[in-house]
Amino acid sequence: MTTTPAPVEIAAGVYRVPSQLGVRRIAQWLVLGDDGVVLIDSGVAGTVREQIVPALRALGRGPEEIVEVAISHADVDHYGGNAELRELAPRARIRCGVADRPLIESWARIGSEARYGWYPQHGLAYDEATMRWLRDAAGPDTALDGVLREGDEIGAGGAVLRVVELPGHTAGHLGFVVGDCAIVVDALLENGLYDVDDERISPPIYVTADGYRRSVAKIEALAPARLETAHYPELTGSDVAEFVARSGEFADDLERIVREQLAAGPRTVAEIATAAEAELGPFPEMGIELARSVGAHLDDLTEAGIARPAEGTPPTWAAA
Repeated sequence: MTTTPAPVEIAAGVYRVPSQLGVRRIAQWLVLGDDGVVLIDSGVAGTVREQIVPALRALGRGPEEIVEVAISHADVDHYGGNAELRELAPRARIRCGVADRPLIESWARIGSEARYGWYPQHGLAYDEATMRWLRDAAGPDTALDGVLREGDEIGAGGAVLRVVELPGHTAGHLGFVVGDCAIVVDALLENGLYDVDDERISPPIYVTADGYRRSVAKIEALAPARLETAHYPELTGSDVAEFVARSGEFADDLERIVREQLAAGPRTVAEIATAAEAELGPFPEMGIELARSVGAHLDDLTEAGIARPAEGTPPTWAAA
């Protein structure tokens, strides 16, 4: 990680903590209250010491004042600092969305059964170096203190964040609304993720296509004046609506490609993903994750009776 820039106030008492993780932007958020501090996301292992503590010091506060932590979703770059929080912020209550809790609490589950372990059944896998990095970034398994649901409010005697459920990227992804600002973290991923030079490098990834579309519609209906994400520059004004629209358009384009591939004959996930990257890419880093979004569309199309799984290793799908 690089040196943490100064925290940026995005609403009264609410601060974005920007930094860089590899070649990508990343951010966490702090809410300063009279009775303590709220933190959204703990980053990877090391983030709390290297990014959050210096940001708090710059704001005249300390980690021991953190009383509430909301983890937006089950990805290691958003929960890997949880063990550090137990040490540095012993009063903190750490919570997340219902569906993501088992994954956040257990590397065995997220690494082998779900999310990072989804690919081998389809003849795909992260390379060994990436899996090692993911495991290290996740930090030690850390039990959480509970869950957050739609409409819950979190605060510490100051600004109050309203919880909104934004499934799709993960099944239990959460967002947070304060005033006319929506902190949606990774709920929407536009046409892909970019490096700090604004070169697109990775595809949007979601585990449920229907959930992703519902989150697009929910954020569109919220019509926030400011949209906060973890990996993109801050968005305001007309840029917000354009970002939300492009996120939905990508999902529509990917479903169209999936349908076209199925109409041409039985296809594996990898074959459909290769065709999709040829049209929607390239994605030079983490391109494998496009396959997970393909899988999300296949699940929805199968449930709707439009696609059907066929026997084989790896499995194939065909038009029903």
